[in-house]
Amino acid sequence: MNCYNCGVILNRKNRSVEHIINASIGGFRKGYNLLCASCNKAFGRTIDFELGRQLGIFGRLLKIPLDRGVHSLSTELGVIDCDRAIAKICLNYYLSKGYPKEYIGLVKAFVRGEEESVSFYYLPVSDIHEEDEVSHIIHLHGGGGVLYAYIELFNMLNRVIIFSTDYTGEDIHVTYCRDVVQSKELAKDVTFQLGKQELEGLRGIEATDVRYERLMKVIERHRGLYGS
Repeated sequence: MNCYNCGVILNRKNRSVEHIINASIGGFRKGYNLLCASCNKAFGRTIDFELGRQLGIFGRLLKIPLDRGVHSLSTELGVIDCDRAIAKICLNYYLSKGYPKEYIGLVKAFVRGEEESVSFYYLPVSDIHEEDEVSHIIHLHGGGGVLYAYIELFNMLNRVIIFSTDYTGEDIHVTYCRDVVQSKELAKDVTFQLGKQELEGLRGIEATDVRYERLMKVIERHRGLYGS
């Protein structure tokens, strides 16, 4: 196996254990033979750090176990770097499932900061979580000429990561969900499917704060039940 970032052959000395979703925001599931230790550390000090800085507060408010990871970095980061970290989560999950690397070029380039964004805001018409649920969800869909990932972090930060709009591979319909408060995996059935036209239309959609307001209400109820 090779590191998907730098291409070095992975062995016992240089391979790393990669959290599919960052441990700094309550991620639990791990992937192996994805990144070498050097690339894992480089991402950890930059885009992963930024994701934890922006979203870790929600985990602390919910009092879930967090690994805060690296505490210093050398560059000033921002929203686009957070989106790169989110795309990396989806890339990690895709590769951890053993799907072919031939469709990861655009996402990998975006994660590395070499390509325009493949990450776009998307809010499903109907929620796929329960009323008081706080979870991380990753859904992969491949078929009908497109391959993309839909992701929710804390059911609040919603993104679609576009892998390809010229997809000819096997049909993919797989979902991972972990309730970060109850610390358990949940079965989810994501029913919506986006075609090429819908994916291209995401470029003009602006994010709303509806899900943020919901999350803060859930946090208030949670802290009321278990003490502040």
